[in-house]
Amino acid sequence: MSSSQSLLEPVSDAHAVAVLEARSAPRRRRADWASWVDRAVLFGLTAAGLLSADGPAPYYAALGLAFAGLAGGVLGGAALVTFLGERSERRLQGPRRGSARRSEGARDTAIAMWVAATLLAWPLARVLVGKPIGLVWTLPDAWTALRLSALTVASLFVLDAWLYWKHRLLHTRWLFPLHRAHHAYRDPNGFTSFAVGPVEALATFWPIVLLAVPEATHWAPLYFPLVVAFIALNLYLHCGVSVRALEAILPKLLLNTSVFHNRHHANAAASFSEAFTVWDRICRTREQDRR
Repeated sequence: MSSSQSLLEPVSDAHAVAVLEARSAPRRRRADWASWVDRAVLFGLTAAGLLSADGPAPYYAALGLAFAGLAGGVLGGAALVTFLGERSERRLQGPRRGSARRSEGARDTAIAMWVAATLLAWPLARVLVGKPIGLVWTLPDAWTALRLSALTVASLFVLDAWLYWKHRLLHTRWLFPLHRAHHAYRDPNGFTSFAVGPVEALATFWPIVLLAVPEATHWAPLYFPLVVAFIALNLYLHCGVSVRALEAILPKLLLNTSVFHNRHHANAAASFSEAFTVWDRICRTREQDRR
């Protein structure tokens, strides 16, 4: 296929386009409240470290380490994905017509990583002062391979349901101002993978703080690969490119794909899944269901 052709044609669903345009129209009052809420959440999460039972110093030291690791890893991966994607002949929306907005995407992604770091700092601060957390490297006697597998599957189903309904709620009339900035990247790239506001970032990454609870056991050899897989999947979903092998394999695992999610950026009224596509299938919110 020629690089001048688009693998993803513009949406023809007039109703969906009308909904997107209506939600994207300037509404100063809503934009103002959403901006203030985002700023308040960002400030509140950062200032909460002053109340840490382990002391502010360990918390903010942990916050610095967490942000360096998260932002460095995600932005490094985003740079690689963007470099490769922008040079591919299989770009989903054809040759880019406007700016890729890499700097804005990197800024918004860095803010989202700061939110994630404020959550990760809680368990990490406990590690710095020698206290136990929920992350373990060996399984307790009570945990069998069968029980761990069943719990992992159930947890993934619940978390995926949360991600779907969180995303869908953010597309309602009153909450869309909190999500609108992400849809400004209609032709996404790696740097826009996590380019969401603080409220949405908090709603996405809040499970991280559960690691601070020693009783909430997370098996590290399984937990870390799942986190890395989620980040890698999100980078692929926003790369703007179709990779044949992944587009063939991921749907068989009921996982989201770049083509599927790119449809959401082109048509904000469909395809709300963020990891698995199970809930889009259950709720019939795929674009083919809408037709």
